[in-house]
Amino acid sequence: MILAIDPGRGKCGIAVVDSDLAVAYQKVISTEDVVEEISKLMDSYQIEQVVLGNGTASQLIEEQVAEMIEYSLVDETNSTLEARDLYWTKNPPSGWRKFLPLSLQTPPEPVDDYVAIILARRYFSCR
Repeated sequence: MILAIDPGRGKCGIAVVDSDLAVAYQKVISTEDVVEEISKLMDSYQIEQVVLGNGTASQLIEEQVAEMIEYSLVDETNSTLEARDLYWTKNPPSGWRKFLPLSLQTPPEPVDDYVAIILARRYFSCR
């Protein structure tokens, strides 16, 4: 199991993913709660490594994670666009929205946790 983190200034997406790409946990949390959340997840899951996106605010989170567990940086290029596609796959629009092209819609909630899933997939695809 790995813990993937999409770091941000105000919020972070996190996901616990296994090598078969099954998602055991995903959530969007406040950036200030990252260390506490990592500790909880390390106690609840057999986290072997943290995968951290190399984008916004990654250095701040990187410093905190380095003290706790081994980590790897993953390129975040276009991960938000991929995360939106994944969001719509998992949460297809209903009602009149299903007739509107997805390219014209914005997910009704933050997709940072889906970005974390994308980062985990990228990590496993490079191993």
